Amino acid sequence: MTDQEKILTAIRQNAEMGTASIRQIFPAVNNSALKNELRHQLAEYSDQMNTVNRQMNNLHLKGKPISPMARAMSAIGIKMKTAADNSTGNIAKMLVQGTNMGIIEINKALNHAETASDKLVKQAKDLLNKEQHYLDRLKAYL
Repeated sequence: MTDQEKILTAIRQNAEMGTASIRQIFPAVNNSALKNELRHQLAEYSDQMNTVNRQMNNLHLKGKPISPMARAMSAIGIKMKTAADNSTGNIAKMLVQGTNMGIIEINKALNHAETASDKLVKQAKDLLNKEQHYLDRLKAYL
């Protein structure tokens, strides 16, 4: 896998997991302000997916899909945690943990991508800044 493909795959997987997780958590959210945050984040993930899919198609890259096991484990974990405690604080904690996991994966891809274009590196770093801002907004709900 090329360095470009690694970074684009990390961005796409981040958006896929974020979208799936938020959609699963959303029905358990009772706080209207947090629901608005989630709507905003879903829109951002949708934009990321569209951009990255277009880039990958233009470069004839496939990337690596998220494993079915990872998807299932995430879904089961969310279902169990929200069933046990659907308080705003617990949901915010779950969202913070998921966002941190995405940040870690994107950073790993950047750290191991020595030949990626400056434009793509900037794109990934801009995304990391957005994710950090999202984390900062979520802290108010903990």
